[in-house]
Amino acid sequence: MPVTSDPATLRSLVSDADDPIETAWSALLNDWESDDRHRAFVALAASLQRLPDAARHYRAGLDDAARGARSKAGIDAVLRVAYLALSPPPRGEHEITRRAKAWLLPMSVAMALVVTTLLTSQALHRPALSSPWVLAAESLAALLIPWHRLRLGGE
Repeated sequence: MPVTSDPATLRSLVSDADDPIETAWSALLNDWESDDRHRAFVALAASLQRLPDAARHYRAGLDDAARGARSKAGIDAVLRVAYLALSPPPRGEHEITRRAKAWLLPMSVAMALVVTTLLTSQALHRPALSSPWVLAAESLAALLIPWHRLRLGGE
C-alpha cells in the first residue's frame, strides 16, 4: 500500500472505534441526561485539544427537540473551556509598581510627620517647630528608615 498524506484517506484508515472523541460521544448519546457524562466529554475533548470536534457534535444536536437544550449547554461548556485556555498566564508584579509600593510608606510617613509638626507648631504657637530645617530633618529621618526590611502585607 503506498504511503499517503491525504487527510480523507487517512481518516478512512482509522475507524471511529479508534477515536476517543467518537467513543465518548457514543457513550454520551446513550446517557444523554447525565451531567457527569457531559462534563467528562468536554474535559476529554479539552485534554486532547479537540474542542472543535466536541462543538461540532453538540452543534449537530441543536435542531433535535429532545437534545436541543443539552446541546446548547454543551456548546456553552465547550466555549467556557476554550475561553479559559485563551486567557493569558498570570504575570508577576511590574517593576514600576514594586518601586511605587516601596516608596509609598516612607513618603506617607514623612508627609504625616510634616503635617503633624505644622499643626503642633500652630497649636503651641511655636513657629520654630515649622522651620524648613526642622521639616527637612523630619522628612529625611523618615525616608532613611529601612522600610524595605519590614514585611508588611505578607510579602
